[in-house]
Amino acid sequence: MVEGSPGAGAVLRLIRDGRATTRSQLTLQTGLSRSTLAERVQSLLSLGLVNEANGASTGGRPPATLEFNPSVGVVLAAAVSSTICRVTIRDLATVALSEHSFAVEDESFDTGALRSRLALALERAAVPTEQVWAVGIGYDEDVDPPDPTVFTGAPVLVDRHVNLLALAEQWTHWRSVEHLLYVSVGETIGSGIVSCGRVHHGARGAAGGIGHIRVRGHEDVLCPCGNTSCLEAVVGGRALAEQLRAAGLQAQTAADVAALARGGVPAAVQAVRGAGRSVGEVLAECINFYNPGAIVLGGELAEASHHLLAGLRETAFARSLPMATRDLVVGPARLGADAGTIGAAVMAIEHVLAEEYVDRAAHRDNGG
Repeated sequence: MVEGSPGAGAVLRLIRDGRATTRSQLTLQTGLSRSTLAERVQSLLSLGLVNEANGASTGGRPPATLEFNPSVGVVLAAAVSSTICRVTIRDLATVALSEHSFAVEDESFDTGALRSRLALALERAAVPTEQVWAVGIGYDEDVDPPDPTVFTGAPVLVDRHVNLLALAEQWTHWRSVEHLLYVSVGETIGSGIVSCGRVHHGARGAAGGIGHIRVRGHEDVLCPCGNTSCLEAVVGGRALAEQLRAAGLQAQTAADVAALARGGVPAAVQAVRGAGRSVGEVLAECINFYNPGAIVLGGELAEASHHLLAGLRETAFARSLPMATRDLVVGPARLGADAGTIGAAVMAIEHVLAEEYVDRAAHRDNGG
């Protein structure tokens, strides 16, 4: 491959995105010669990543149409929390082929236990391990990060659950938005940042920790992290549930708080709106700094999204620069319980279909 010229991975990206589906279109998009493009396309055909079929005729010989072939392989995706492990097998377009849920019964759920669940999911779906191109695993903050050696024979990628929720929402519903902020407001408060279609992790993987940004006026509230006035300690699900219990209501969790607010219980509505205002105060700083195109709210308290959003907008938009909020869209998460495995699958797929990864596979296939 000539250094600097588009490789097989770049050609595949154009085909996957639907920007070029014939050889003539690809020639125009890439600037490659017909012979060089033919070599790139042949590599993709040989790898099974692309299929070629005759297109519709408009007179004369119809041009051959190139299509991405998502069934050439699968990815394993898992989302692990302290209570449940969800495992799904998806094709390279994220279409679910099988889905399984396993209870996490105690703290002994370790790498070995996860490995057995992945193997069981493959066995139940009758999918050979050789067909697995990559494994994506997401984990909650309250569980230990899985060991990347959990699966052999394919790349294994591991990330925090909130990051994968952000990636899943952006991939599924916000593909046109390059800069997205996913905010999870539940028992804990955190965020995932997607920039140009990729999760932003920061230097040490700690990006997105908005739950520990200081909220003014709550200097007496101590956070488990050792600081005071942290957003999570002030209006996280545990704090709100404690507040409602003090008012004589039955609320043990963030989900209970959201259910009471949805039911119109005044104290709960007031608590959730107040939480929204505090979250909005913190997000105003994030909006001015990061300038996202969309903010997506998830987590248990987002189940009462109407009240949470109402409070959030009061402060977030009032304290942000007009330029930063002019086209900003704020709304609730749209994906359900499978959002974590969708995000894990997208992470795995984007790794093995990255341009440089495909270029290396094509080089090996050509005997390099």
